[in-house]
Amino acid sequence: MNQRERLTALIAEDDFAQKQLLIRFAEEHHLIVVDTVSSGSKLVDKYIELQPDLILTDINLDDISGLKACRLIKAKGYDPCIIVVTALTDMKYAEESFEIDSLSLMLKPVTSERFKKSLEKAKKHLTQKRKQSPAAELNDERLIRFKQKICDLDGRNIQRELYVKEEKIVYISKDCKHISIKWTDSNSVQTIHTSSTLKELNAATSPLLFQCNKSQLVNVRYIQKICADLITPGNYEILLHGVPESLTLSRSCFSHFERARKLMAEEKGVQDAVLRQ
Repeated sequence: MNQRERLTALIAEDDFAQKQLLIRFAEEHHLIVVDTVSSGSKLVDKYIELQPDLILTDINLDDISGLKACRLIKAKGYDPCIIVVTALTDMKYAEESFEIDSLSLMLKPVTSERFKKSLEKAKKHLTQKRKQSPAAELNDERLIRFKQKICDLDGRNIQRELYVKEEKIVYISKDCKHISIKWTDSNSVQTIHTSSTLKELNAATSPLLFQCNKSQLVNVRYIQKICADLITPGNYEILLHGVPESLTLSRSCFSHFERARKLMAEEKGVQDAVLRQ
């Protein structure tokens, strides 16, 4: 299955064994697990950061419940596709899960067959939702995978994979040996560091996120203005929406910008045509 056709999922579960089981079932059914959390507050933060296709959440989580976390997400204007996983059979929890428009209440112990049925229901819902919004189909939903080194509980260095939608990335920058990704959510601009190389990230992104100089990639969607560089003749200064810093567009990379600008204009033209229908 093509990676761009696979659904992304965020798993919220505070029991380690149950979390590993959900990850295994998700991978068996070709989901991309973008992250896992054990608390309701982290569920809210990670959903807003990653905006996956699906939330698979237990009811009982650390701090706030999975149901309350989903209500908070919806209150912020998001419309997540939710599957509630629980061992609780009390009808009040079933009623609460339907109040947040969850697609399925999946009772533990979770089996592969139960997981499959809930996932099929979610896929049908997402397909219908996308059909009702044709302009959304034209948005670039490319999911960029990158690596990050972290320390586990024993102090060992391990490497994990994270994902961010390309349309959220403002620019990527190399500083000495460090690579940082500047990305935006609905409220602010964030920075995350990665152990992926600039070359790997350039290969993973579309031409809309192009190399503007030897140490930076920039997303054409966020370019506000380009003007001549007064210090280096032949170069240009890139001013961006939402961030105070400017970037350099080198003379050797100008053709990349021209290509990105042309593709952006074509994409906008198609979207405008759909909206006029």
